[in-house]
Amino acid sequence: MSSVLSEERTERAGALERASARLATAEWYCAGLLLCVVFLLLLLNVVTRSFGTPLIWVDELAIYVMIWAALIGASIGIRNRDHIAMTLLTDMLPAANRRALLIGVDAALLVFFVIFGVILWNWFDPVGALSAETLADFSQQSFNFIYEEPTTTIGMRKVWFWLILPVFFLSGALHASANLAARLRGGEGER
Repeated sequence: MSSVLSEERTERAGALERASARLATAEWYCAGLLLCVVFLLLLLNVVTRSFGTPLIWVDELAIYVMIWAALIGASIGIRNRDHIAMTLLTDMLPAANRRALLIGVDAALLVFFVIFGVILWNWFDPVGALSAETLADFSQQSFNFIYEEPTTTIGMRKVWFWLILPVFFLSGALHASANLAARLRGGEGER
């Protein structure tokens, strides 16, 4: 039933909302796949430990994969407006004031993503990293070791796992923008 309502909503929506809906569908599959990977990693860990030859790196990899799944799930939650909310105030307001407050909440979430994007840009500093001779030079000049810090047991650079942050920024900002556009258009309910 909810998928029928979602399809009706998507048909009436603009390009931004359609892009958000398509991205959310892809995110569902990615999050499900990542959770299956976590399950398989933990199962592998149980089996190898029972044979007395544990694979130490499995625990760390399972943690990183779970972080990816959680942030993708958080993006889906933003799209669906499914996050925990305190509704005491909004429930007491008249409809016009409630709508204004909910528009303010959607706008504040979008402002959060703008600030988050600026922080990520400064932290990853792609311009500085690309203009440096080597990553070691970049790290030495900027004291930013994001591209060189290794994981504890996996032996990879942590930046590969931290890339979920820009992914979360882009997907969350798209969903927040689509939600705000839908709310401003009057096409979204009181969620």
